[in-house]
Amino acid sequence: MKPEVKKEKEFDTVAFFRSVKEKMAKATEGMTLQEEREYWRLLREGKIKLT
Repeated sequence: MKPEVKKEKEFDTVAFFRSVKEKMAKATEGMTLQEEREYWRLLREGKIKLT
């Protein structure tokens, strides 16, 4: 049985989504619920970009 050689990925999905999660947490830190809801609305509408 040959040992498997892992090739380097072009795009690491796990690392990408972890960084997005950290950015969102940092952006919403200290916000009130009303401010957070407005932030999420703007994010969904594409008026705020995370990347």
